[in-house]
Amino acid sequence: MEDAVAELRYLTQSDNRAEALGIVADDEPVDRSALESRLDASHRTVVRVVNSLEERGYLRQADRELRLTPFGAGIATRFDDALDRTAAAVEFETLLRNGPPVFRDLPIDALSGAELLVASSADPFSILDRVLSLRAESTYIREVAPAVQQESIDQLASRIRRGEEFDVETVISERASERASERIDYREGHETTIESDSVDIYVHPKPISFFVGVMDDTAAFGASKDGQPHALAVSTDPELRTAAESIFERYRDESTHKTTV
Repeated sequence: MEDAVAELRYLTQSDNRAEALGIVADDEPVDRSALESRLDASHRTVVRVVNSLEERGYLRQADRELRLTPFGAGIATRFDDALDRTAAAVEFETLLRNGPPVFRDLPIDALSGAELLVASSADPFSILDRVLSLRAESTYIREVAPAVQQESIDQLASRIRRGEEFDVETVISERASERASERIDYREGHETTIESDSVDIYVHPKPISFFVGVMDDTAAFGASKDGQPHALAVSTDPELRTAAESIFERYRDESTHKTTV
C-alpha cells in the first residue's frame, strides 16, 4: 500500500507529469515536440518531465517517440479513472456530502454532465419547482420522497381529473403520511390520488431524508440539509436511472401500500 501511495503522490505532485502521462496513454506513440506543444510548457520542462517518467518506468522513448511501458499503462488507466471519479465527486459534493448512505452505491462517474441545483435563500423553492417540472408531463413516475407537498398532490390530482394516462408509485415515510392525512387542505387532493388507479402510495416505517425519482427516462437524486431540500442532481444517464429505480424498489419492498386517507 505504501508503494501505491508513493506512486500516486509522485504523479499528483506535478500537473505536468499527470498530463503528460495521460497524453501518451491516449495517443501513443507521441512525438516529443507534439507533447511539448500540448503541454504548453517550455522545452526544458518537457525534457525534465519525460526524463523523470522514463526513470520511474512509466514510459520509454525511441527516435523521439514516446510509448508507455506496461507499468505506465496499468497506472495511467486507473489514475484517469480515479481522477474522473474524484472530479465528479467534488463537482457534486453538495449532494454527496449531505446524501444518505444509500447514495454510496451511485455510479459517481455517471454524474458527470448531470444538472445540479442547490437551494439558496434567494430561491428556496428551486428544487421543488424542478421536480414538479419533471413530473408535469411524465407518464412513468417512481419516487422516494421525504415529505408530501401540497403542490405535488395538487399536480397529480389535476392530471387525474383531466383524465391523463400515467403510472405513479411513490414511497413516503410514515410520519409524512400521517401529516398528509391530518392536513385539511390536503384532503381533497389526497383522496383523489389514493382512489385513482394511476397512483400507488407506499408508506415506509422509517424516516426518509432524501429524494429519488424516475420520471420517464430521467433520474433525480436529492439531499436535504437541516430538514430542507438542499441539492438535486438530474440526469438522463441510463446508469443513474437504473440506480434510482433500484433504490425505489428497495424502499417500496420495505413499505406498506396505502389504500385510505
